[in-house]
Amino acid sequence: MTEVATKAPFEWVPSQYTQPEIHDLRGAKRGPKGFKVDPIRTRKPDLKRRREEIEEAERQLERGEMEVDVEQEAEEQAQSSGKRQKGQDGFKVIPVSGRTWKVPGERAGKVMKNAISTSWEKKMKDAAERKKFLEHKQAAVDARKEKRKASKAQRDAAEALKKANRAKSEVTQKITSAATLKKMMKNKKQKKTLRKADTN
Repeated sequence: MTEVATKAPFEWVPSQYTQPEIHDLRGAKRGPKGFKVDPIRTRKPDLKRRREEIEEAERQLERGEMEVDVEQEAEEQAQSSGKRQKGQDGFKVIPVSGRTWKVPGERAGKVMKNAISTSWEKKMKDAAERKKFLEHKQAAVDARKEKRKASKAQRDAAEALKKANRAKSEVTQKITSAATLKKMMKNKKQKKTLRKADTN
């Protein structure tokens, strides 16, 4: 019996993943103590654009297309440092904020003083008018007081006259008996009619 050699079928073997060499840089010193390379949290929105501008300027300097302006660099450095610098006219001071269009404010007392200042003649005129008004007011108050006082005196005199006339026209009875007096004192109505009077 003869054996026939058969070819083994093709077996697919997946490509093996080779893990790259890992470098642990967590403890590596890449700068001074507390140094962070471009931290994400403190990154400004225009940092990328600024970096691109710097790189473009460096490329232009290498090509010789751009000249370095020393004065402009000093001015930019002064602005970035937060210090005031002189303007182009030599005596004007540019504020730190860079808002050159804002007018420097004045003290409130100075503005108010100019607003309320009046002339001496107007002050004297106002004082005379006020004095005249107060005198007129005081005269009116005094007249009203005198009128009320006279009215009260008239009422008091009329009341006294009425009381005297009533006493004259009263019909009285002289009680000499102590028993009758005692008896009347026990009755409330009769007690009200009793009064002492000079009969002489």
